Amino acid sequence: MRVQKVRPWLIRLYPRAWRLRYEDEFTALLEQCLDSPLDVLDIILGAMDAHLQLFAGDSLNWRVLNMLNKIRTTILLVFAAYIGFVIAGFSLVGLADDSPMIPLMKTNPALSAAWMTIQAGSVISLLAVVVGGLPLAITVIRRAFTSSRRDLRLLLVPVYSLAALVFYMVFFYAAARGWLHIPGVVQAVQPGNFPIGNRLLLGGLMGVFVLGAAASTAAVWKVISNTDVEQETFHVFDALATIKIYNFAFLPAVIATLVMLVMLVAAFVWVRLASSAFPQVFAGNYGLLGMNTTGWFVGTVALMALSTSVAFFGLARGRSAWKTA
Repeated sequence: MRVQKVRPWLIRLYPRAWRLRYEDEFTALLEQCLDSPLDVLDIILGAMDAHLQLFAGDSLNWRVLNMLNKIRTTILLVFAAYIGFVIAGFSLVGLADDSPMIPLMKTNPALSAAWMTIQAGSVISLLAVVVGGLPLAITVIRRAFTSSRRDLRLLLVPVYSLAALVFYMVFFYAAARGWLHIPGVVQAVQPGNFPIGNRLLLGGLMGVFVLGAAASTAAVWKVISNTDVEQETFHVFDALATIKIYNFAFLPAVIATLVMLVMLVAAFVWVRLASSAFPQVFAGNYGLLGMNTTGWFVGTVALMALSTSVAFFGLARGRSAWKTA
C-alpha cells in the first residue's frame, strides 16, 4: 500500500529524542492503523505536537504524551483560526461601511437580522476566547516574568503590533481629515476614482493590521509551545483553584468555533441579500483599494470559511483526547 511506504519518512518527522524513546511502539502502531491519507495527516500533526515538547515526564508513555499535546494543539489551531476570522470580519465591516448597504439595513429586516447576528457573534466569540484563554494567558505571563526572558520578549510582539497599528491609524486619520498633507491623497473618494495615494494609504493600514495579527499569533503560538505546565493554581474569591489550563480552554474553543460557523452563515446570507438588493454595487468597485466588490466579498467569505474549517478540524482532532483527559 502506498500509504505504508511513507511510514519511515513519517517517523523521521519526529524529534530524534522522541524517536529514541518511542519509535518501537510507534512503528508497531503504524503497521496496524496507517490506512489512509487522513491518517498520514494526523501523523504529521502529531509530529508537530512532538516538536512542541509540552510534556516530557518520564512517567508518560507516548500515547499519553500524544493525547495531552493534541489538546494543546487544538487550542492553538482554534486561536489561529479565530484570528483569521477576525481579519475577515474587519474586511467585511470595512467593505459594508463604504457601500449603500448600511442605509438599506434600516429598511430591510432580513439584511439587518443577518448583520446583527454577525455583530452578536463577534461579541460571544471574543468572550469565549478571553474566558477560555485567561488561565493560560496568566500562566504564560507568570512563566515569562519568572523563568523565561525570551518568552517575555515574544509576549511584547502583540504590544508592539498594537502600538504600530494605533500609530498608523492616527497617521491615517490625520491624512484623511486633511490635517496632514500627502501628495496624491484626496479627502473625497468616489467609486471608480480611487487615487493611487489613497490606495497606498489604505493598503498600508491593511498591511499593518494583517502583519501585526500574523506576527502576534506566531509569537503567542511559540510562547504557548514553550509552556510546559499542564495545570496551574489561581486565587479565586479568596480561595485556591487548580485548573488544567488546556482542558479548561477546550469548551470555550468549541463555543467560539460554533459561533464562527453561525457568523459564516450569517455573512453568506447578508452577502446574498445585499447582492440581490444592489446588483449594480456588486458589479462595481466598492471593494477595498478600489477592487471589484463581488471579488472582495467572495475572498472575505472564503477566508471566514477557511478559518472555520481549521477550527473544526482542530476540535475534531482533539475531542477524543479531551474526553480521555
